[in-house]
Amino acid sequence: MPTADPSPDLPEWQWPATVPDADDPHCRVVIAGGGLAGLEVARQLAALGVDDVLVIEAGPARDLLHINSAHQRDQALRTFLDPAGDPHFQRCWTSESAPHYAVNAGLRKRLGGRSLYWYGASLPVEDWALADWPEPIVTDLRGSWRGGGPLYEQVAADLGVDPNRLDSRQPVLKLGEFGLVRTPQAETRFGDDGRWYAYSPLDHWRHPVSGAALDGPRGIRFLCGTEVLSVDIEDGRARGVLVRESGPNAGARRISADSVVLAAGTIESSRLAIQALCAIDPSRPPRLKGLTDHIVQGFFLRVCDAGDNRASHGLSDVAPGSYVTACEDAVRSNLFITVERPAPGVLLFDVRLTGEQLPGTGSHVTCVPTRDYPWRTTVTAGLAPADREVIGRQRQVLEVVWHRLAAEFGLTATPLAFDDFDHPVRTNAFVLPESIGAETSEGPFTWSSLLGTEDHEGCTLPLGDVLDDRHAFAAIPCLYACGPATFPRMGAANPSLTTLALARRLAHFLAATPGRQPHRMTSEAEA
Repeated sequence: MPTADPSPDLPEWQWPATVPDADDPHCRVVIAGGGLAGLEVARQLAALGVDDVLVIEAGPARDLLHINSAHQRDQALRTFLDPAGDPHFQRCWTSESAPHYAVNAGLRKRLGGRSLYWYGASLPVEDWALADWPEPIVTDLRGSWRGGGPLYEQVAADLGVDPNRLDSRQPVLKLGEFGLVRTPQAETRFGDDGRWYAYSPLDHWRHPVSGAALDGPRGIRFLCGTEVLSVDIEDGRARGVLVRESGPNAGARRISADSVVLAAGTIESSRLAIQALCAIDPSRPPRLKGLTDHIVQGFFLRVCDAGDNRASHGLSDVAPGSYVTACEDAVRSNLFITVERPAPGVLLFDVRLTGEQLPGTGSHVTCVPTRDYPWRTTVTAGLAPADREVIGRQRQVLEVVWHRLAAEFGLTATPLAFDDFDHPVRTNAFVLPESIGAETSEGPFTWSSLLGTEDHEGCTLPLGDVLDDRHAFAAIPCLYACGPATFPRMGAANPSLTTLALARRLAHFLAATPGRQPHRMTSEAEA
C-alpha cells in the first residue's frame, strides 16, 4: 500500500473526466461503476498492459478521500451510518419490503464509491460457504493461482493483512470460551489524532491523505457524472453501453467496446443484467433471485469506572480496537467486539455478529420493462426459515457474551431484550454520539441492521450459474460482472477481500481476450 507521507510538491490531481471523441478508433474494456470492484479491475488491467480501459461512474470525480481521512472521527462515523447528509448518497430502487432496503440503504455515487466508506475488514469467505462455489474458483482463492500462492494470500499480502482462517490464529482477547484475534483491516493510520484510511484503488493514483496526484493512472480513462442506461446488445453479444451524462440538456449516446464489465453495485448491476438478458430473450422474467445481505445484530455496553477491581481478568486493560472470532458453523456468523475508550475511566463495547443470509427465491431484484432505459427497479427482501434460525442463534451467542462481560465487570446480567428484527427500534446508527451519549444508563442496548444497510448485498449474478467460472454471462458473450453480486454464497465474512481477489482474477481473463475489432463512440442519433 502507498505510504501515508504527503508530499507538498505534488500538484492537485486533475482527473481525466472526458473520453476521446467519435474519431477515437477503439475502446477495449468498458467498466460500468467506479467503486471498489470496478476500479480494482481497471487497475489490474492496466498492470497487465491493457491500455484502453474506460471506467464510467454515475457520480462526480471529486471528494476523493476516504471519509476517515477527510473528516474527524465523529463526522466520518455520521457520514457512514447516517447518510442523509452525504450529497453522494442515492437510492436507485424502490423497496417492496420496507424498512429493509429503504431508509439508509443506497449507493455512494462518487468515484471511489463505497471504497471511501468501508472500515477495511478483510476476511476470506469461510470454507463451509465456499463449498457451494465453483471448484476452479475455490482452487484459485484457496489453493494456487497461476502457479503461485492462492489469490487470498496474494491480495492479503498487498493489503498487509493475514488471510488465514480466524481459528488458525493466536487469540489476543479472551472472553470465556471466545478467543478473539485482532480484526485484519486494510487500513493505514496517520497523524497524531488517530486518523486513518482504508484501502481504495484510488490510493495508487492520488495521495490518500493530501489528495495530491501520484503516478498514473496510465491506460485508464474516466467518464464521471454519467449514468449507464443499458448494455448495448447486438447480434446476441454485448457491444458496449448506452450512457447519459448529467446536465439538463444531456442526451444519450452509445460507447462501443470489446468487453463490458458490470461493477455498479449489486442492485444496479442486476438492473443492467436484467435489461440485457431480456434483450436476448424477451420471454425471460425481468427478475434476478438470490439477493442477500449479511444478518447483523448486537449490543452496545458502556462500562464506567472501568479501572477499579471489578475487572478480574484484565479486560479494562485491553487495547482499543476491533477483535473477531468465528462462531461454530451452525451459527454461520463471525463475532466482532470493538473496544473504545471515549473518556477516562470509560470503556465502550460494541458487540456484534455478522451472519450469512442464504440466497433464495424470497429475495430478488425485479425490473418493470418499458421501451426506454433505465427500467424502474424494485427490491424484495425475504428471510427464509434458515435465516430466522441464524437470527435466533446469534441472539443466543450475544446473550452468552453479555453474561461474560457482566461477570467481568460486576454488572447485573438481566436478559437481553431484542427488538423485532424486521422493525428494530435501534439500528447500528445508535452508536452515533448524539444517540449513545444521551443514554444515562450503561446498557446493554441491543440493535440490529436492516437488510441493505451493511453495504454487503450480493448473490444475484452468481458464478457457476448466471456467470460461468470466467466471470462471463453464460447467455451473453462479452459481458462480465464483478463484486459481491457474483458470489454464489456470501458466507459470514465481509466481502471486500474476496471482491479484490475476484477482480484480479477477472482482469487476467479480460487481458487474455483479444479485441475483436476497432470500435468508436457515437451519439444515439448516429446509432
